[in-house]
Amino acid sequence: MNRAAALRWAIWILIIGGIISWTIWRNVQTQRTVDDLVSRDPARQVAAAKILATHDSLYDLVQQRPITARMRAADAFERLGTEEAVKALLALQKDPEIRMREHVTQKLITLAPKYPQPLLDALKDADSNVRSGAAKALATLGEPIVPKLVEALKDSGSRAAASDALSRIGKVCTPQVLPLIDEEDEALRIAVAELLGKLGDPRAVPALLRHQDDSPAVRRTVIGALAAIAHSSAEDALLRALNNPEDDGDARAQAAVALGKIASARAVATLVRALSDEDLIVRSAAVGALARAGRAAIPALTQAIRSADPEVRRLAAEALGGMNDPAAIAPLSVALKDPDYHVRRTAATSLGQTGQTSAIPHLLDALSDPDGGVGEAAANSLANLGATAVQPLVAKLGANNPTVAYLAARALSAMGEVSVTALQGALNSPNPTARHWALIALAGNSSPQAAELLQQVQQRIPESERWIIDEAVMRLGSSES
Repeated sequence: MNRAAALRWAIWILIIGGIISWTIWRNVQTQRTVDDLVSRDPARQVAAAKILATHDSLYDLVQQRPITARMRAADAFERLGTEEAVKALLALQKDPEIRMREHVTQKLITLAPKYPQPLLDALKDADSNVRSGAAKALATLGEPIVPKLVEALKDSGSRAAASDALSRIGKVCTPQVLPLIDEEDEALRIAVAELLGKLGDPRAVPALLRHQDDSPAVRRTVIGALAAIAHSSAEDALLRALNNPEDDGDARAQAAVALGKIASARAVATLVRALSDEDLIVRSAAVGALARAGRAAIPALTQAIRSADPEVRRLAAEALGGMNDPAAIAPLSVALKDPDYHVRRTAATSLGQTGQTSAIPHLLDALSDPDGGVGEAAANSLANLGATAVQPLVAKLGANNPTVAYLAARALSAMGEVSVTALQGALNSPNPTARHWALIALAGNSSPQAAELLQQVQQRIPESERWIIDEAVMRLGSSES
């Protein structure tokens, strides 16, 4: 190799070495700057924040640190308080930890009044966490930011996040959002209809009604929005949707829920008819809606209990169970004697869900139902009714029907501590059957009071029944381990 070639090689080696050295030095300096950013010294933090605010790899640099350090980095950018600091915070909003993202969002909220534009730009960010954080921060600005959010709503890239921000601001947005429902862009009309539903403002009903016969996609969203608003002015449209099997099932279900809130006579009658709908989702929604309608629906449900269709009778009983109303007991007691055992099982469950003590006599009678499922449902309901059902159940421990006595004991066991004192008294009953089932009930009771009582009476229990206590002790021991 001649001297010229050697010189060239030496120069290249020096250049490469210099580049490597400079890169290493720069990385060391950057890491030191990050150390300052996450330190507990406010002055060092702010100085570092100025340097790193526009760094292309800010997120990656900070992400290497523990969450407490990352949170201090967010604090530093809040202290810096510039537009670049807002952009830096938005970068940190990508953090996988919810606690960190919530912390960053609070910092963005603080800076939002002074620097809303970076937040508006972030509504189009590729990262969903960034978009969400920006929307939350912008929403705190309230009505003054609405015009810009409405503009962002027109852009498909920022539409979802802008809608989120507007929905958080609330009904004050309605007048500025409403005109967009008439735009030619179908995707925009759908987004606006959905947003108006979230806002829940009755002022939007007339505009929504104008578009209830647009394309199927728009109609589906309009029905959902009208259902979310649930105002009486939308009742006709909601009734039409629920009655139309050609409409989307989910939209019809939403209409049913809204009609339950409106609870007019027409709404209730339509909901009762929906109990026989071919769509399971619609039937289920009608049940919940009728329960929500409450006492206004009881007369119609009382009639439905006598329907020729056993499934309608069963669903009517289920709806009555969703009402904490003594007026529901009478029709449920009729359903409890239905020839179809499915109806009787539902009625037994529903009677317990009402929370009414007037259900107790009917449930006690149902313990002797020829269908075991009805008796079990009645026992569970009696247990759910709690203390008021204890003495009536104790009285059934001495029943001649062993199934009734067993189910009464099971219900008393499930009550826990509430039934222990009454069961202690039953152990002294002159009726040996009552004493036997009282012991069974105590053995199945998981409360410490029951275990203590079993230990106290163990010696005076006949030898032939001590196995009951032994099994209870083994069961309690295995559950503790």
